[in-house]
Amino acid sequence: MLDPQDSAYTQQSLYRRLGGYDAIAAFVHDLMPRLRSDASLAVYWKGIGEDSARRGDQLLIDFLCAAFEGPVYYMGRDMKLSHKGMGITEAEWAIFMAHVAAALDSAGVAPPDKAEFLQCADGLKWDIVEVPALASR
Repeated sequence: MLDPQDSAYTQQSLYRRLGGYDAIAAFVHDLMPRLRSDASLAVYWKGIGEDSARRGDQLLIDFLCAAFEGPVYYMGRDMKLSHKGMGITEAEWAIFMAHVAAALDSAGVAPPDKAEFLQCADGLKWDIVEVPALASR
């Protein structure tokens, strides 16, 4: 394995640095139960059957693999459309990001790769978080 400080390592795609498809799938399979069991976030999966949950997990795997330059084609909707009308708040986003960080730690992701992953995720924030409407005067 290459050293995360090595320039040959940093020139690889994040997909490869994370360990490829299997490592990303393992990350998602660790992350999703964390999210679904968090009392603050569980409402977003209420009433979803096991098959739908597995399909959602697979879409996330595909999205991450494609976003991190892996050989996967993502066939799902974009993040803005996928989360439109859900009313996800900034506080819920912060909880989500804490779970993402914990799952990355659990997967043993190197600190520079973790930082890049979190930066990429944070770049999607305003496609996912619903901005509260301004009160009318």
